[in-house]
Amino acid sequence: MLNTLFRHKVLWILCLIIGLETPQAEAKWLEATGQAKIVHQDLVSARRTAIRDAVQQLSLQAGADVSSFQQMTDGAITADNLRVSSNGTVQDINIIKEEVKGDILTLTIEADVLIKDQSCGNESSNAYLRSAAITSFYLEDPQAASFGGFYNISQALPADLSRRLGSYQKVKALDASGFQVYTSPKTIPTSVTTEGTLTTAISASGQLGVQYVVSGVIRDISMARPDLLRTKSYFGQIKDKMEHGDNRFERRFQMDIYVHDGFSGAMVYSQRYETLGNWNVPLEEKPGFGSVAFWKSDYGQQVSDVFDEVVSDLNSTLSCQPFMAKITRTEGKKIYIDAGAGEGLRPGDTLNLYRLSTFYDANQNAFTELENTKIVVTLKKVQPFFSRGEISTETDKLGIQQGDVVIAW
Repeated sequence: MLNTLFRHKVLWILCLIIGLETPQAEAKWLEATGQAKIVHQDLVSARRTAIRDAVQQLSLQAGADVSSFQQMTDGAITADNLRVSSNGTVQDINIIKEEVKGDILTLTIEADVLIKDQSCGNESSNAYLRSAAITSFYLEDPQAASFGGFYNISQALPADLSRRLGSYQKVKALDASGFQVYTSPKTIPTSVTTEGTLTTAISASGQLGVQYVVSGVIRDISMARPDLLRTKSYFGQIKDKMEHGDNRFERRFQMDIYVHDGFSGAMVYSQRYETLGNWNVPLEEKPGFGSVAFWKSDYGQQVSDVFDEVVSDLNSTLSCQPFMAKITRTEGKKIYIDAGAGEGLRPGDTLNLYRLSTFYDANQNAFTELENTKIVVTLKKVQPFFSRGEISTETDKLGIQQGDVVIAW
């Protein structure tokens, strides 16, 4: 087997271009061994698992976690879309030994590792687009919206975030500002929750056809000096207009952002954002949130800066998460998934196959559990909105069915 691989000149190239510029880096040639159990005589999946094991061992030696994309040589998988948040670039990797004993495959690799000081950052763990729906935001104090006519903020705010996030090329953002995740303040997660799960995120993800659900709570849009809003005499109003625009007219902005994985309902990101800005719009006017007059105000400009920070954080967070797609149909060895060329999938790509099940804790709280079948799905046909892949075993023998998932790390 080893001679065959050498005859075919198997060169395994795992490339990860790190986003941050690091002036100094250290190159090392390292050697590691990986093992995998051969299930259902599927040598391809076993080899892929052994490669992953060896690369992870190698990354520990180097003090760097390693990422890669999938590549094939002469029809054989030579690298997969493994993601382990990376500190370096694996430039070349070669197999130097491969052996099968019983149902265990063992292989040894050597690789040239260029180590850098870098986490996932702004780089994707793979090139696939993560899909995220930004839903309606809950307004904690509706009365505060009356000043300036911010009655539309629950929909206008997520719609603007969706537009900005859509300008990035790593996230497929869906404007779901008309979709309400929270119906009661009691269901809203906070930054102090221990589990961070949101069961409605799972149903929302299914209805919206996305992998991640972004939601939020608008905590504060009040004036720092609410006494300025009270009804005043004619001369008092004139005085306010003359002094309008100074820091007495500062307005607060505070919101919490939550990102939930739509397959498990687990929270993968939460953050509070806040700022202050002068509301230098005539006090009697009600331009509404997101209007031209709103963005021209000092307050609107400060909020815009916060929005840019939010979408940058969301892009980084989602890019570092694994790519997941739902299985929509199975037929023999064929598997259909609800992601295609629009997400960057291509024929020949390989994905990990996972079963979805429900786990109950001691308090009978339900949690979604993903079980790795250790089987590889190889994509044979890719359409804009769906793909068809194949595995080495009949799906019914593995218990694979509609609703299960494929994952690329």
